[in-house]
Amino acid sequence: MLTACTYNEKELLLRISAGDASAFALLFNQYKDKIYTIGFKITGSAFLAEEVVQEIFMKLWTNRKTLPELECFTAWFNTVTRNHLFSLIKRKAARAQREIVFANKIPAFYNNADENILLKDARELLEKALYTLPPQQNKVYRLIKERGMKKEEVASQLNLSTETVKAHLSKAMKSIRAYYLAHMDHPAILILVFFFLE
Repeated sequence: MLTACTYNEKELLLRISAGDASAFALLFNQYKDKIYTIGFKITGSAFLAEEVVQEIFMKLWTNRKTLPELECFTAWFNTVTRNHLFSLIKRKAARAQREIVFANKIPAFYNNADENILLKDARELLEKALYTLPPQQNKVYRLIKERGMKKEEVASQLNLSTETVKAHLSKAMKSIRAYYLAHMDHPAILILVFFFLE
């Protein structure tokens, strides 16, 4: 049986609906690990799991104005996460002509056009940040973050030590964070900043 949101949760949702980035960060930090863990177990890919986290929170931010109307945010958020992941499974299974059926679909809630534009902007901004990196850092970042390779695998492929790979990744992340912070006026930056400032 669903329970009503607590007062603190209601207050947090109100702040987010008003565009409070710090409140959004609190909510992000509260739920991101759970989503990532589930996403990784289902997809087996660090890159896809990270993408799931970004896409779900992008939807939440795009539709923040409706958050105060929810009776129970946790129950709603669990449903959104479940349906998003089931949809991902369905897409992955399409090649094998398998149909995945899941119950309790929530009504259409999102403005897909706005969401897609924001997500596109976020990805373009990430590409611009990556363009500023030295070639080796760029390569290490893409192999680990985009292809889901382990640091040891990257070290072997690039003929580098694992420690060198770790150093390249660390420097790349710092440069990306710095680039994001310099573009805080960009709407899409909210999702990316909260994800990379960990």
